[in-house]
Amino acid sequence: MPDDSPRRTRLYGAIDPTDLPDLPTSIGPMPTLPDTDSDSRAPTISTGDVLERYQIVDVLGRGGMGEVLSARDDQIGRAVAIKRLRVADPTPDVLARFLREARIQGGLEHPAVVPVHELSNDATGQPFFVMKQLAGTTLADVIPRLAANEPAAVEQFTLQRLLRAFAEVCLAIEFAHTRGVVHRDLKPANIMLGDFGEVYVLDWGVARVSGERTERASFATIDSVEGMQTLAGAILGTPGYISPEQVRGDTDLDGRADVYALGCILFEILALQPLHPRGQAALASALVPIDARASKRAPEREIPPELDAICVRATQLERDARFPTARALHDAVQHYLDGNRDIAMRRDLARADLAAARAALMRGDGAIQRREALRAAGRALALDPTDRAPADLVAHLMVQPPQQVPAEVEHELYAQDLQALRTSARFGLLVAIAYLAFFPLLYYIGWRDTWYLVAGPSVCGLIIFVELVIAPRNPFWSGYVAITGNLAMFALFSWMVSPIVVGPGPAIIMITLLAAHRRLIHPWLLGLLSAAATLAPWILQLAGWVPSTTSVHGSDIIIHTAAGGLDPTATMVGLVVYITAIAGLAVLLSRLQELERVRIRRTAQLQSWQLRQLVPRA
Repeated sequence: MPDDSPRRTRLYGAIDPTDLPDLPTSIGPMPTLPDTDSDSRAPTISTGDVLERYQIVDVLGRGGMGEVLSARDDQIGRAVAIKRLRVADPTPDVLARFLREARIQGGLEHPAVVPVHELSNDATGQPFFVMKQLAGTTLADVIPRLAANEPAAVEQFTLQRLLRAFAEVCLAIEFAHTRGVVHRDLKPANIMLGDFGEVYVLDWGVARVSGERTERASFATIDSVEGMQTLAGAILGTPGYISPEQVRGDTDLDGRADVYALGCILFEILALQPLHPRGQAALASALVPIDARASKRAPEREIPPELDAICVRATQLERDARFPTARALHDAVQHYLDGNRDIAMRRDLARADLAAARAALMRGDGAIQRREALRAAGRALALDPTDRAPADLVAHLMVQPPQQVPAEVEHELYAQDLQALRTSARFGLLVAIAYLAFFPLLYYIGWRDTWYLVAGPSVCGLIIFVELVIAPRNPFWSGYVAITGNLAMFALFSWMVSPIVVGPGPAIIMITLLAAHRRLIHPWLLGLLSAAATLAPWILQLAGWVPSTTSVHGSDIIIHTAAGGLDPTATMVGLVVYITAIAGLAVLLSRLQELERVRIRRTAQLQSWQLRQLVPRA
């Protein structure tokens, strides 16, 4: 294998194949443990078969020619695993394979390679080697549980945890490559996830050491192990994970064969299904191009495109197109993890904020609780916009108002009322100017008394001054002054012309203009005051305190005005102008108020639309 790390090679050296016993040109596979076809009954174990320092506890697994025992090392005081041959008289080939596995595994001193404590013979001369006893589960057991959406597995074996374990496996394989060892049988069943975060690469029995004599493989013999297929020959491995060059039987294998197997394992971690079919069909599948994008095989899993690209490159047919080393594959996955850690942290923070929001609502629906819930839910949604839970909570909080109006909302409503009063003051200014315009018309018609012509314009001038000067600073006070001035104008017009001719029009306009300002005055009170001011002269006439201006004779209603004398033509023109002006003023004020309402509704709808954009839709 090309070595891009000469410093590491010099540091660790390499396993010299001359240190191993003479090996046959065809090395059969070591049995994979446990063997599902073996007798499930507990075997009889003789403690005299092994060194006296080891107390046998149980059988961990048995294969066709070997077994793994659980034992206790009395000298050190620890639990160990002992692997030994089961056959009474093993052939030199079997012995060579057994010793080879022990020495390869023992020579790879790496945290992800199970350490070998001792290699020796028992009392009968049979070889055995002692290893660390593992506690955990293999990746081959984890993936089906995840595919079945088993809650405990989903919670324990997150994608991030599996990717971190995969990255550690890549480094372990890179370490082996620097020692001149190619594993050749990487698969999920040979990756152990320890109970305390450890990761181990198992089964180095078919590994290849640089300098070994090899010959082209023969695929005539296929042994079934745990439902998988292991090829017997100079080139070994498990269909579905072995590289195309292994299938072709190339003799110049290097570490890129393991890179291919690692790519297949990564695909299976992401898609929760193998890249290639099971059994012999995997041999043909490995020799043709295949779409190794896990997102296409499992679109429901939302697999990031960065990991898709890593799978595609690692499983290229031509090894020159793959990652050049297992470390390069590790670096690509680690680069994704480094960028994805921020995403994971944001999701953890989002879940914490969502829990805080729900806890705040559980304490009540007051202003303080609602504020805490909104802020926490908003943070959760901002941290993880793809999560439906905070989005639904934010939507609920936006649609459902609190039972108590917060003080801030009352303040805002008060400020909006002030602004609305200022707007109405501008409308009132137009009304006052219209009032003022009537007095020259009244003079033209026939009203000549000085006090009418002075009092009326004076009241109009007061209203105009209030709307221009006081309203911008204190719209409430200006509103009260304007209402008082308008009531005085109603009474004056009713006195000059009669309550039933001129007075009702301006009163109706003022009621329409100010009825919406409940904070200033209630509509019913405004209507009552307007009616009282308009009818006041008529009530005084009925009481006999002033001369009557209205009388009924048969079918005639006779109105007596305060004018000294009326010109018939001017009077009719004045009435037409008055009616036209009242109608026009009503239309103008209605239009201005409608434009203001449209502006307010548009602003509210735009704000509502913007808030809805915060909530992702299904």
